[in-house]
Amino acid sequence: MFTPFQNYITRAANKYGISKELYAIKVCNNFREIVPEMFEKIPQAKDHITPAHYKNGTLTVNVPSPAWAQEVIMRKEKIIDEMNKKSGKKIIRNLFTQLRNY
Repeated sequence: MFTPFQNYITRAANKYGISKELYAIKVCNNFREIVPEMFEKIPQAKDHITPAHYKNGTLTVNVPSPAWAQEVIMRKEKIIDEMNKKSGKKIIRNLFTQLRNY
């Protein structure tokens, strides 16, 4: 019988105590997937709004300028709702932006 590779990754992460880090990576990847949907009228958004890290229900995203930070903040509730909907549970409680020069 075939066992999906993801099952082995999850088991290994639990065994070596890195399951939180693996989960954070999954949350950040989910964010990358929803950015084009949230900013569909701004095609370059996916290049300027990137996940920085996830910890304890807070997702921090990198933006290159205050203008991009404002775009994210204006959509904050919608982003949180979409992220929670995508995961099937309430994983994001807060969203922060931080300025990063690219």
